[in-house]
Amino acid sequence: SLPTARMNPVIWWIRSSFQSVQDMGSDSLVQQLAQKPGHILLLDVRSAAEYEVSHLEGAVRIDPDTSDVGTLVKELGLTGGMEEKEVICYCTAGYHASEMAQRLDKALPPGRGSTRVYSLEGGLVSWANDGKPMVDSGGQTTALVHPYNKVWAQLLEPQYRAPV
Repeated sequence: SLPTARMNPVIWWIRSSFQSVQDMGSDSLVQQLAQKPGHILLLDVRSAAEYEVSHLEGAVRIDPDTSDVGTLVKELGLTGGMEEKEVICYCTAGYHASEMAQRLDKALPPGRGSTRVYSLEGGLVSWANDGKPMVDSGGQTTALVHPYNKVWAQLLEPQYRAPV
């Protein structure tokens, strides 16, 4: 489809901008959530307005402009211990999520156990275009995504674009 074709160069651009950040594809995330749900921490790196339209169930919203990542690491309970954690950051298309993943990874303490930080490849755009589940602010299932702006809206299949 046209939106999927448009998404490929965006994914490439984000990957080349954040080469130290590991991506996780949506199929892999679905598998991880099924196999070890208690070990996954989902971070939604978008505005409150975007989060209210839709987000991954159980996700914690983080302001993309958060400056004190050290405090954030403490608040999220990522300061150590041996418990394995997979932290998956996501946003609309992946840029803010990759930026946050990079910052979080650098802020994690040396004794962080086996905590790994990822960015969801293609963000909610790819997730929605793949028909994967999301919820709105009331916890109801939804297929709509806040497109962030008119340019990013072109990456979403038309039936998944929330009116903004």
